[in-house]
Amino acid sequence: MPGKIALWAALVSIAAKEAVYWVTIAVAKRVDSSALRANAWHHRTDALSSVATALGIGCALLFGGKWAILDPIAAVLVSVFILIAAAKLLYESVQDLLEKSLPKEVEQEIREIVEADHDMSELHNLRTRRVGTNYAIEMHLRMRGSTSLYEAHRHSMLLEQRLRERFGQDTLISVHLEPYKVNGVYQAD
Repeated sequence: MPGKIALWAALVSIAAKEAVYWVTIAVAKRVDSSALRANAWHHRTDALSSVATALGIGCALLFGGKWAILDPIAAVLVSVFILIAAAKLLYESVQDLLEKSLPKEVEQEIREIVEADHDMSELHNLRTRRVGTNYAIEMHLRMRGSTSLYEAHRHSMLLEQRLRERFGQDTLISVHLEPYKVNGVYQAD
């Protein structure tokens, strides 16, 4: 028969591990790190395991040894919850490894930033992905064919600056500039 000290130890473990979970998940969200998110869930699974232990110990103390069966039942339920959380984390990590495009809302925001410069138009071949905790953005833009190299470069640098101000200084940006096309032919003007 477990003692009351075991129940108190399980309850303290639940509180401590859940507190560590909340601190870690807050940092993971702030820096957008899937590794930290996984570590936070590790702390939560420890807390959940302690819940199963506390349930088993508490029932044994309250109702006697015959209720000790609740301990393995609670453990199975906690295991199912842990497997679901692990599957979700695995899915998110695999998506990052496969370089899935950024969410549509982020791509729309990129388009709006580009369209703010009226000398650049016809955004096409937009490719986005994550590289660690940073964004990578590649795009093709069209400008007047008569635009000087100096002006084209200036517009490109200003665009990169606006994108980095919005998405972070470590954002990887590649801008390919082309002259306007009419009926499939590049135009000098």
